[in-house]
Amino acid sequence: MPVRTFDFCALQFLNQWLEKEAKYCEFLNQDSQEDQRNALIQAGAHFRVARNLPTEYESSRNLPRYQPVLDVLHRAPQVTPENVVEVVSDVQRDISVQYGGRNVLSLTSKFLWLKFKSPVRIYDRQARIALGTAEGDFQAFNAAFSLRFTQCASEIESACQNLKSLAPYTVSPNMSGSEIDSLAKSPWFMERVLDIYLWNQGNT
Repeated sequence: MPVRTFDFCALQFLNQWLEKEAKYCEFLNQDSQEDQRNALIQAGAHFRVARNLPTEYESSRNLPRYQPVLDVLHRAPQVTPENVVEVVSDVQRDISVQYGGRNVLSLTSKFLWLKFKSPVRIYDRQARIALGTAEGDFQAFNAAFSLRFTQCASEIESACQNLKSLAPYTVSPNMSGSEIDSLAKSPWFMERVLDIYLWNQGNT
């Protein structure tokens, strides 16, 4: 597989955000629980984690799809850099209990990211491989991600700054350069650029 640059990954995430993930974040924060569940359903398909939540654990209790996950997310405290590992661990455990003890670390990090964004880091196999941390160790993964982000911050920032000139190549070609620039300056956006970079790196 060709090497993916930060410029490539910044544009890839911008399109991914505009086309899909912005909608999931918006609807997950609506008042309607139906909208919130639909956001999780769509996000579960997008992130390819739905298979980790067998429907039998919901249907046996006459619960709507993803309701147990939503209930756990509602109880989650605000995430900070100091408590992020603890919150991810607690939410992972509580979701796992609802679905027969399954491994839901990747799913947990993705859904928590949709709810809180930074400082949650998305854990998945490819990124973990790229960072060289042990499977299932979110604390080590989070620390390694933070270190790599610090090491690559100037390259990521430069790639994000370049996005304002690439509007014609996005799924929203009429979006202004200033709108893109404002979005791309967000810490959570730059962290997701690294996430995309690591995913590509670990997928080789």
